Amino acid sequence: MAIISSLFSDKFLLSILVLAVLLVILGNPALAFLAAAAISLWSNRIIIKSASKYSKYSLQTAIVLLGFSMSADNLLALSADYALTVSVYVVITLLAGLLIGWMIRQQSVDSKLISTGTAICGGTAIASLSPILSATPAQTGMCLALVFVLNALALLTFPYVGQWLELSQAQFGVWSALAIHDTSSVVATAMIYGEEAAQVATTLKLGRTLWLIPILLGFALIEGSKENKGRLVSVPRFIFLFIGASVLASYFDLPSVFITTTGVVSKTLLVIALFLVGIATTRENLSVLNAKHLIQGLAIWILVVAATLGYVITQI
Repeated sequence: MAIISSLFSDKFLLSILVLAVLLVILGNPALAFLAAAAISLWSNRIIIKSASKYSKYSLQTAIVLLGFSMSADNLLALSADYALTVSVYVVITLLAGLLIGWMIRQQSVDSKLISTGTAICGGTAIASLSPILSATPAQTGMCLALVFVLNALALLTFPYVGQWLELSQAQFGVWSALAIHDTSSVVATAMIYGEEAAQVATTLKLGRTLWLIPILLGFALIEGSKENKGRLVSVPRFIFLFIGASVLASYFDLPSVFITTTGVVSKTLLVIALFLVGIATTRENLSVLNAKHLIQGLAIWILVVAATLGYVITQI
């Protein structure tokens, strides 16, 4: 009761709560992110403690619930059809990123963090690789800030580019899954474009995330510090829950009201997740970026965006 009382006594926090409810009703993840980020940057204060953690949980739950609307057969077919594409993409992007980092004389650790984040799954990959490379908090923070900026740019521009180029739902789903860093931004961007695009993008992005295991193991064996070479590399549990939800929906006669409800809740949680990502944005987070990080991150990303867009237009 004391927490609720303090919340309603703070008119600013009450306004944030009302705005969050309105954005959830509107159901637009990009709008939710933009509004929350603008408020956070303007106020320059911590609005919701542990917003990043809550965003992560909201996103993972949204993805799991999305699984109930996907056929296991389609999930398997999509994974098989694009397994080679995803694998080639990850390897080439990682190597290209490292090459660009070497060309601009970027610090080795920073270059590996940016390249791995771009190739696999953005912030998750960076956060997972940082202890293996003994990265400092400053190095990790700069790379995370870079990924955040590029995710935001993709979220706000990709749907319009897709409409301008008249990409199909499948084409846009594949493009989003390959060209955007974080899972949250991939799913949110594809959801704006359409439900089919979101299903395709989610499936391929989770397959891309699985590459985190061999990449982290490789870095741990080759360059990890002695105390981190024995570190266990784990697969995010929500991936298995997502697959399990798809299997249940495909082979068991679940009530239609349940499928409909999980779909609505999934979209709502996605909006909440992006709102929390925006709320967690601070001036301090963005101020740590330097020129080399921007050059390397932008160079890799522009190459990835152009190459993957060319791929989906000509091959899908």
